[in-house]
Amino acid sequence: MLHSPVDAEKDQKHRFVLTNPLPKHFIQIQDLCRRVYPFTKPWSIEQLESHRANFPDGQLIVIDNETEKVVGLAFSLIISWSDYSPQDNWQDFTSGGFFHNHNPRQGKTLYGAEVMVDPEYRGRGIGKLLYAGRQDIVHKYNLKRIRAGARLRGYSKFKDKLSPREYVKQVTEKKIYDPTLSFQLGQGFKVIDVAANYLFNDPESLGYAAVIEWLNPENNSARDFEKQRQSLEFFLSGDQFVPQYLPKELRNLVRRSTTALGRAIIDLEGEAFYRKIEHYREQLKKSRNKEKIKQVLQALSKKLNSESKQDLLKIAHAFSLQLEIVNVCEAAYRTWRQRQKPLFQGLKNKLNLTYVLTAHPTEARSKDVVESLNRLQKMLVEEIQNKFIFNEKALATQMRLLWLQSLVKNERPTVIDEAEYIYSLTLNPEILDFLLQEKPAYDLKLRTWVGGDKDGHPGVDKNTMKECLVHSRQYLIHYASLKLSQLLSDLVLLGNSKKLVQSELSTLRKFLIELKYFKVISTGDGTKIKTWSFKYKTFIKRASKLIRDHEQTLLLLRFLDYFPAFVLPIELREDASLISEALKDTKAPIREMLTELSKISGALDITSYARGLIISHCEQEQDLANACQLVDLVCKQSSLPVIPLFETREALLRGKRTLKKWLSIKRNHDRVQRHWFRKFEIMLGYSDSAKQTGTLASRLLISKSMREIDKTLRPFQIQPIFFHGSGGSVARGGGSLKEQISWWSRSAIENPKMTIQGEMIQRIFASKEILNSQCIHLTTEAQRRKVRKVRFEKSPELDSFADQVANEYTKLINNSELLSVLLNATPYKYLDILKIGSRPSKRPTANITLSSLRAIPWVLCWTQTRVLLPIWWGIGTTWTNLNLTEKEKLKTLYLKNPFFSSFIKTLGFTLAKVELDVWELYLNEKENAETIKVIRREFDDAVKFVLEASQEKDLIWYRPWLAESIRLRSPHIHLLNLIQIIAMKKSDENLLRETIVGIACGMLTTG
Repeated sequence: MLHSPVDAEKDQKHRFVLTNPLPKHFIQIQDLCRRVYPFTKPWSIEQLESHRANFPDGQLIVIDNETEKVVGLAFSLIISWSDYSPQDNWQDFTSGGFFHNHNPRQGKTLYGAEVMVDPEYRGRGIGKLLYAGRQDIVHKYNLKRIRAGARLRGYSKFKDKLSPREYVKQVTEKKIYDPTLSFQLGQGFKVIDVAANYLFNDPESLGYAAVIEWLNPENNSARDFEKQRQSLEFFLSGDQFVPQYLPKELRNLVRRSTTALGRAIIDLEGEAFYRKIEHYREQLKKSRNKEKIKQVLQALSKKLNSESKQDLLKIAHAFSLQLEIVNVCEAAYRTWRQRQKPLFQGLKNKLNLTYVLTAHPTEARSKDVVESLNRLQKMLVEEIQNKFIFNEKALATQMRLLWLQSLVKNERPTVIDEAEYIYSLTLNPEILDFLLQEKPAYDLKLRTWVGGDKDGHPGVDKNTMKECLVHSRQYLIHYASLKLSQLLSDLVLLGNSKKLVQSELSTLRKFLIELKYFKVISTGDGTKIKTWSFKYKTFIKRASKLIRDHEQTLLLLRFLDYFPAFVLPIELREDASLISEALKDTKAPIREMLTELSKISGALDITSYARGLIISHCEQEQDLANACQLVDLVCKQSSLPVIPLFETREALLRGKRTLKKWLSIKRNHDRVQRHWFRKFEIMLGYSDSAKQTGTLASRLLISKSMREIDKTLRPFQIQPIFFHGSGGSVARGGGSLKEQISWWSRSAIENPKMTIQGEMIQRIFASKEILNSQCIHLTTEAQRRKVRKVRFEKSPELDSFADQVANEYTKLINNSELLSVLLNATPYKYLDILKIGSRPSKRPTANITLSSLRAIPWVLCWTQTRVLLPIWWGIGTTWTNLNLTEKEKLKTLYLKNPFFSSFIKTLGFTLAKVELDVWELYLNEKENAETIKVIRREFDDAVKFVLEASQEKDLIWYRPWLAESIRLRSPHIHLLNLIQIIAMKKSDENLLRETIVGIACGMLTTG
């Protein structure tokens, strides 16, 4: 008797039963795994038991009633999707297959960990039965969605023809059939992404999986379905950016932290405002598509212009804070990563490093903000170490506090504010402990500009200098007191021990009390400090072994050697002409500062308070003579080094002759030999020379100057110490450490000294691990340079190329009309009223001229508007004008010349950060159409130069993770640019200040 189709379907329903697995089914489940994936290990009994223990309802099997065989299975768990990235692998989503991460309390997503059907039973509705069962789980637990990774079983056949994304797109469009994905699409799933390395050692999928989603219609609104539709459209259009090189730990930190920030915004500002932020964030993703960026930015600009003044400020704060939090996540990840690395074993000869710290106007944060960010960073490091089990309450509290704190100051920061910013980052107990510990590869010394840099600064005088010294004294006294208190605390525990003499405790308490008297700095301060230190060291020599060898004792002894005056030593600086005037004028600020230092230092050498007097615009030997005469006249001693600063093109060219003439006079040579210990410090200025001639010509001139000065000082048996006045941005000498020092002279890498500015202080001193990593990196690169013979041969081709680029650059900066148009489209004209720095932003002149532009604001304006013009202007035109032979010579030069190779790499990094579509919005497009056209052509030709000279395909080929970081950050900075343009049009100072700090956070190269 024949059965009808309806009867056959009824039989099938009765034959196949969907149920939850029991231990008696585990062996059959393993057998099914072997039949489906014969070359893969099946689920272990331990894993299957863990599934039942964590989420029994989430595990489904299908049993054939006729044979009692397990013929299908579907395993799942509940997760919080915000804890993961679509790019995470199967191991991450399933906790290695054990489902320990099942999170029903916070999760709203059912994650499909496994689905399989017996090959002999396919086509009989078992897969549909399993997926229907999963939907029942979603309804039962009131979940929002099902998500899973659909293994691309057919991709290996197309790997030579299609990328994984193109393959998935064609499967979605039904041009290709994939056994797994095509079925799941038929069950109502949508593709939202493609993950690489989802499965390892899978020959069919090659590790790739489509990230799929099914939304529960009972628990999602029309807006949720529209968002899913947009995600699918985003994927199909190819606009989606998938990070390939950024580590998953960092991605996880950023995702968790920004999600917590979102929750804080909801709590404090409401759901409606949060949705507004999310809308802008989603729209910004589309701007990664270069063909759509103008359209996206114009639409966003129109919407932002309709926002209220209050909401605009909050939107700017949201995106600024997000970028700052990303920076904190990067610092936390770097700290954790460094802790995983083996200890550096050291080198035969230690490297002597000196960092001179100075605050940048946009980064002179309040102590409260710095402390909040530091707390967040420490919290995130602990969470990584705790395998991302977050203290949600603590994280939420920290995010609320950060949201309620302003990242900017409404009043002009003082020199003291900038000093406080530096000290809060660098003189905290954790960093000081690290500085004072013995290190196997290097010795690091700290100095600061703040309080001593008088050059052109009306806010610096003897009182400001003294106040800055007092501020560092307070931090250092606190540290010394902490060490003594910890020592006493340990010793009190042993108070009844016969090994400890009670009078020693009394003496230590006396030393602790006396520290309080040093908080004020007055005449003879050095004598008091020296007396206390001498008494303490004498006591320690005679103390019991328990005290003598105690960790806190050893740290305090090193502290006294490191900070003999209990202050962070300053670097003095003044213009050569004003130093000359100070010889006659007793009221001259620099003379009064030296006088005050002489009074304070007493029995201590003045170099315990100030390490040198730097002569700005030092262009002749008489400038050196005047500075030495002033030091002798005021200080009555010659130990304070006088340091020429060669910062302009003319000064760098004359440097060799200036030094040779000055040293040829015996008393000057004797001064260096006897009082400066045969070491002569020369400061090299990057900013002003680059502003004057362009980056390429400036760097080449500095490189030549170092080698010429080396040769000049060698016959005098004097060692040069080159002080690099560089900043964080490429325009100011920044960039990769390896690229920075690859072209330094041999003597320059013996005792590196360099400025650390603004956001780079916050970045480098974020933790002792990061600081150590930075120093080890510099030490390693310096060591490689010492053992690797680098010949700096003369290159007429490079000289000619640099001269031509400089000529093109000079044409731009000498065109005052064009320069005015370009700079007036930046925040430049608002710098004075914004009060973002203690130093005047520009010199008072009627017109914009090169001499009126201070170096830091000059770089800041080009960075804020995303054009970074001074670094690359002239490169493209010069390269285009070269003939084939000249180009081939430069290509060859790139392969063997460390200077040229370094320049091209740093230029590629800069060009990758340029966003001309954003920059154009700052200009009136109709009035400046021709200018825009010229600048675009120059930029395109500069890009062509980097790619053709290096013979690479990408601008940052040597660091792909850096390219990804730039692409991920960039859209969020776009929104701040759009708000900045509105703020400039409305002259809204508070809003403008917020955007300047936010863009600085995103660009990380302001100073």
